[in-house]
Order: sequence, then structure tokens, then C-alpha cells
Amino acid sequence: MNKIPKGWEKVKFEDVLKYEQPSKYIVKSTKYNNDYKTPVLTAGKGFILGYTNETDGIFKDTPVIIFDDFTTSSQYVNFHFKVKSSAMKILRPVDNVNLKFLFYKMQTIQHKSDTHKRYWISEYAKREIYIPNLVEQKAIVDKLDDSFAKIENAIINLINAKENLKLYKQSVLKSAFNGDLLPNTSPTHWEVKKLGEICEINPKTEILLLNESDEVSFIPMASVEAETNIFTESKSKFSKVKKGYTKFRDNDILFAKITPCMENGKICIVNNLKFGIGFGSTEFHVIRPNKNTLSKYIYYFVSQISFRQMAQIYMTGAVGQRRVPSKILENCKIPLPPLSEQNLIVAEIDRRFAIVDKTLNLIDKSIQNAKNLKQSILKKAFSGELRSEI
Repeated sequence: MNKIPKGWEKVKFEDVLKYEQPSKYIVKSTKYNNDYKTPVLTAGKGFILGYTNETDGIFKDTPVIIFDDFTTSSQYVNFHFKVKSSAMKILRPVDNVNLKFLFYKMQTIQHKSDTHKRYWISEYAKREIYIPNLVEQKAIVDKLDDSFAKIENAIINLINAKENLKLYKQSVLKSAFNGDLLPNTSPTHWEVKKLGEICEINPKTEILLLNESDEVSFIPMASVEAETNIFTESKSKFSKVKKGYTKFRDNDILFAKITPCMENGKICIVNNLKFGIGFGSTEFHVIRPNKNTLSKYIYYFVSQISFRQMAQIYMTGAVGQRRVPSKILENCKIPLPPLSEQNLIVAEIDRRFAIVDKTLNLIDKSIQNAKNLKQSILKKAFSGELRSEI
């Protein structure tokens, strides 16, 4: 802090926050249910891991700050709870200190990366901070609460707008394959084909004469984004991937067959592969359209949520390792217009999706700007700049 507001007192966190080990509040059971009453707190984005029906060892003397010694994440808690592990420190305020003021102050701190995993004792407790009198602390908290409530409301509205745009994209796809996306066209002359009649499912891919040391295109599952048709290609030695991996070529469609990747929509058309061929995860089905079928027409068809929901029903295997059998893809029926109409339909979907994607990008930037605004307001609050606004 370059300039300390007049009248603010220098203290250490340990002077104004006393910590308690949560050992006696740790949950014993791992059976959680939303119908139970007591939340179980953990670190990370979820914060509330689940709800327990345990009645003993419940922490009720709130509000407190829960501080995770493994990650330094903290939460202001004003309800009863149990905790998942002993890493969750319970922080209580001393007299004449507003707990939420200290919580907001903690959100401005960048901790040092280390491996000791005891951040409160080693880094936070001795850290010096500046605090005003109790009246000003409360005024600052009230201002932050009001500002953050408005920002969070704006973020929620932006997230809802994103979801509505995603629903719109699915409605566009539904219209496309119902035959009513384009004016002056009718699906009455369209054929209905099985996907296996117009595409090869997991075809053999001829490998050119390559040297063992040649670098080839490699696409692991993690490199395929969900619902975007975007993938990131890496390179690998031919000698390392020529056996034991899925093989494909330019304009093939990769369709994730394993849960939860399939449900999430990890699907893409591969192109610009080195030597025109590639290698990737064995958890991909490869769909190769024939010469009278556009790859992107098939891509849009199998990327529909309704298609993925159907495929999910027919998954086989153990929990966590369920996969879509290739026969499900082969036997799935698809409306097929002539190639010329496929081109028109794909072009119209592309046009509409381009507008939606541009809007989605703007929304993402707005959400990030809103989050940045919160940090900016916090910085002002603890440099005394909010005084004139209180």
C-alpha cells in the first residue's frame, strides 16, 4: 500500500483473527444428501461439498471465516456447518473488528507459492494490514456488499444470456434437420439414411510410408473443446503413436465415446493434419462421410444435444467407464438432403452461429470485466479511496 489512510491502525492478522483447529467438527460419514440439514464445507469452487445428517460436532457459533490451509481460499460463513478436513481453519474476530471487513481484505492478498501447505501460520498470521475504526469498517463493508450484490446480479444475468444463446443454437440445429431452416425448401424429397450407410464408422486409415522419427499430428481427448469444433493439435514421433492409438485423416469427425466427454460434446472435424493423417485417443469414434455427404453436415447432426442424449441411453460398461458402441452410430437414422442443399444448410448454420459466438465472446469479456471490477473496488476500499463515497 503506497498511501495509508489517516487514522488507520497497523495490525497483524493474528492480532485481529484467532484461529481454531476444526478437528471436532470434521464429518465422519461420506453419505451426503440434499435432504439433510447440515452443510459440509470444503475448499474450492463448490465450497459446500454436500449435506450430512450427523447431529454431533456441528459448529454453530457463527459468523466466522473458513480458511483453507492448502489453497488459501476463504469463505465468510454465517450458518452452522461441519468440515471435510483439518485443513479448514476456523477464524474468529477479536473485539472492535468487523469480521467481514477482514474477509474482504483477505480477498486482496496474493499468497506466495510454496509447498508447506500451512499458509495461515507461515504467511498470513504475521502479515501486517491497516484497519480503520469500527464505524468506518462497517461503512466500507456496507458499500462493498451493495456494490458486489449489483455485480453478482449482472454476472448472473450474463450467464443466463449465455445459456439462452446456447439453447438458440440447438433450436437452429433442430430446424436444420427438420427441413425448415431455409425458406422455399421442403424435406419431402430428402432421404432417410442410417449413418453407417453414408459414413464409415471407425474406418481403416492407410498410413503413408513414414520414418520412425517423423513428427505426426496427435490429438488427445483433452485437446478437444466441448461444443465448439475446436481442437489443439500437438506433435509426436510416428514411432510412439503408430500402434495403440486411433488413426484418422483430414475431414474425419472425432466423436468422444466415453462418459462424460461424450455428454459434454467433445466432437470436432479434424483438418490441416501433417501428412493429412493423425493419431489420437482410443476413446474417439471416427466418422468418415462419403463423397456425397459433407463432414460439417454430419458434425452438426451428431453435435445436437438430442443426439447425445440418445447415445447416452445406449452406453455400455461400468460406471465411470461407459462408452457409446459403434453400432449406435452406424444404425442412427439421419435426414439427408442432396449435397447442394447440405451446403446451403451448413452455410446458414455457420452464419447464425458466427453471430451467436461473437455475442458469447462479448459476454465472456463482460463477465471477466465484472470480476475485475470487484478487485478494483476492493483495492479502492483498502486504500481509503471509498471514504468519499461512504
